[in-house]
Amino acid sequence: MDAIWIRKTRDVGNTMYHPRLFGIGIIFLMLTSGCLQNNQANIGAEDNLLNEEGNSIEVWHTFAMGSTEERAFLDAIELFENEFPEIEIEVTGVPYSNADQLFMTAAQGGEAPDIIRLSSDQLGKIGDVRVNGFPLLEDMRSHYSQVELNTFETRSLQAMRYNHSLMALPASQDCLSLIYNKAIFDSRGVDYPHENWTTADFVNAAKSLTYDDIFGLALPVKIPYWWFPVQSGFGGQLFDKNGTPSLNSPGSSEAMNWTLNLELEHQVVDQGVQTVTMENAFQASKVAMVIDGPWNWATYQTSRIDLGQSVLPIVEETGQYMSPLVTYKGWAMSKQSQSKVVSAQLALWLSSAETQKNFALETYTMPTAISLTEDTDLTENEVISGFLYQAELGTPAPTTKGMSLVYGPLSTAFEQAYLSKTDDEMTSSIQQILDEANRQLESLMEA
Repeated sequence: MDAIWIRKTRDVGNTMYHPRLFGIGIIFLMLTSGCLQNNQANIGAEDNLLNEEGNSIEVWHTFAMGSTEERAFLDAIELFENEFPEIEIEVTGVPYSNADQLFMTAAQGGEAPDIIRLSSDQLGKIGDVRVNGFPLLEDMRSHYSQVELNTFETRSLQAMRYNHSLMALPASQDCLSLIYNKAIFDSRGVDYPHENWTTADFVNAAKSLTYDDIFGLALPVKIPYWWFPVQSGFGGQLFDKNGTPSLNSPGSSEAMNWTLNLELEHQVVDQGVQTVTMENAFQASKVAMVIDGPWNWATYQTSRIDLGQSVLPIVEETGQYMSPLVTYKGWAMSKQSQSKVVSAQLALWLSSAETQKNFALETYTMPTAISLTEDTDLTENEVISGFLYQAELGTPAPTTKGMSLVYGPLSTAFEQAYLSKTDDEMTSSIQQILDEANRQLESLMEA
């Protein structure tokens, strides 16, 4: 698999910036955080360990090149460079979509980075992989005190566990929500979405907002990630309580049919919408609503759109909210790292409440630090608090092998269901298609 490797440097003043990090002050940080006992013997041991480890760390991140998120990340690295110039940090950007595969390939060749940003569902793909009998990722519990770990929300820590190991520190969470263009709503005299909106209200509004070359909604109807909240709202689930695949659970076929009908029956979604075309159409004010995440809010703002956000609607047939998958992203450490002490401290800094707050205010990234739940800078921010409320109604993505494999069978199922609905005679029912997708997922999990 070909990869795009991006070596990051920054121009600070008249010099090229290559992120570098802390060294001499590491012992002080570890003392104050409870990682070491306050005695001379431990300090000496830590000094020896640092000397043995060396002064170079490689970090892989998955922020989009040139994005606000990448700038915020590099700013966090720069803060360390300014305060602790002893450790050299090499920063590499890798595509989010296949970061897990790139990491596994590098690890199998003995060239894994010290730290990598991964999502909770990607951890499920990596968790069972071994090189020379060892896991690819370090169990982070051995590097932090319980006091330090207790600074994170319980749900976020649980999402970063694979079996019993803590595979990463949770630095952020995200999920889909409803984002809309107030100006288009105003021009058509349609009331803004609200938390009591039902799917009937949603579809009726989308119809009223579809006119001329404007569509009421942009949504990639054949991409499973956008179906997950609909499935949940209709009462379905991806896996049962034992982790057994249940793509064909009651309500799932109705959810798939409802999603595809947004384009095929109601015609409130343009044909062939993909993620990029959805984003571009909304930026161009060619659609009134999108179901999207906080990661694109800052981008939409640059288009000077009068933005609004609301939770996803209540499914009229069940009375349940659509419940988006909540995924967590954080910093994991390679088992192969030769600089584990310094890497652990860097991972903790990149996941700290201070860094999370900066990310939230600059990029609308939702935090996981408990201390920020009562921070008025965030709670009084309408956008951040709105997305956090949506996350409360969401369902944490399982950190399992099954979750990492679910997209293949479901993508095929959506293509088949779409073609079946557009044929003059349906060759297979949606329920039959989901039954087959479930069998495929079970086979993949057993392989």
